[in-house]
Amino acid sequence: MKSSLKLGLILMIICAVAGGGLAAVYAMTKPVIERREKEDLLNAAKAAIPGAELIQEVTDEKGNTFWIGKAGEEVVGAAMRVSASGFGQSPIQMMVGVDKEGKIASLTILSLSETPGIGSRVKDPAFLQRFIGKKDTSGVDGISGATVSSSAVKAGVNQALEILTPVVAPSEERPIDLASIPDGTYKGTGNGLFGPIEVSVTVSGGKVTKIEVISHSDTPDIASQAVKGVPKSMIESQKVDVDVVSGATFTSKGIIQAVKDALSKATK
Repeated sequence: MKSSLKLGLILMIICAVAGGGLAAVYAMTKPVIERREKEDLLNAAKAAIPGAELIQEVTDEKGNTFWIGKAGEEVVGAAMRVSASGFGQSPIQMMVGVDKEGKIASLTILSLSETPGIGSRVKDPAFLQRFIGKKDTSGVDGISGATVSSSAVKAGVNQALEILTPVVAPSEERPIDLASIPDGTYKGTGNGLFGPIEVSVTVSGGKVTKIEVISHSDTPDIASQAVKGVPKSMIESQKVDVDVVSGATFTSKGIIQAVKDALSKATK
């Protein structure tokens, strides 16, 4: 009995010493690891902004952190680390660079846990090159057999474009005055997650009376929420800039963009 207690006490002491040692090592190495990760991220951001002589880390009012690249006093682009859930257990981490024209300048996969040989193909240079030079991802074909992983990359790139484009390539968007739009039905297009979204908008007496989504390529079960919800919200509020439908963000934004396109044609 005594020998058992003695053995247990020895084991407890050994475990305590080992645990204390591991804690000490972790405390010592944590700052080094964090500093190295920050340096790697900074280098990835620099590489994502071609022509940048200096990059500056910025956090906007919504809490988004990104880097602005400058050559002298001129802003030449921006970069952002984004993540999107694919098929793997961990989100796909990527660095997206956008140039001063609002086009995708670079796309690098930082980490992923997608299925080897299937979803992992999204890190192939041939696939990533499809995004370069584009202002949106609607025309980018996914990888056959890796739809979920491809969609995750496109969603991440869209997120970066949405945040960075107003910073590096701001546009002056005129407010839409519904009262000035002649009665009639107008068609417009926007960009969904998987392709163009076409809508028709009917205006009567200075009010939007009907909005119909004519065609889209987004996932039906998900997109249907936005197809019903966004037009309804616009008609009820008589506003174009309405809230997106949760879970159908890109379809919602595509519909809003398409309605704006239709109404802008009506005023020309």
